[in-house]
Amino acid sequence: MSRRRAGGRGRPGATHSGGRRSQREARAARAGGGVSPDLLDDTAAGRRVSFRTALLAGALVLVAGGLIQPVGTGLQQMQQIAALEADIDATRGEVDQLQEERERLDDPVELERMAREDLQYVQDGEEAYIVVDGSADRGDDADASPASSAQVVRAQPWYIELADSLRAVGYASEETTR
Repeated sequence: MSRRRAGGRGRPGATHSGGRRSQREARAARAGGGVSPDLLDDTAAGRRVSFRTALLAGALVLVAGGLIQPVGTGLQQMQQIAALEADIDATRGEVDQLQEERERLDDPVELERMAREDLQYVQDGEEAYIVVDGSADRGDDADASPASSAQVVRAQPWYIELADSLRAVGYASEETTR
């Protein structure tokens, strides 16, 4: 607890007679020359922290420390909720697409069209024609894939590949005759 003089309120600038000090005395007291012990006690008493203030500050620190973790957890959960809501929206979009496709496939005209195009189905009495390598016959290079139009680069000259294939055929014919 603080020590106070009986005559005053314990202000550093108060004198024993209750009046104010002159500016000269105040400057001398600040300079450290001739400071009275009563003034030092009052100044030190004003800087001390009371037990009640320390207890209140400690309680505030404990409460603030206890709130840090729940607030952090709450923010993390809010981020997780936002991510899950975005995921739900994406899933709803996929469900809508699949429902539209299902409705499209329920149409018998659409099913027939898909069977004719993709599976080459024909109805009774119709004749089916299969065109093999149709793009080369028509001279239509626009439908040909870039890989088929590119020249093949060989690792070995053609005559070495021919000799290797003849040897392989010769070995195969020897195995079948045995």
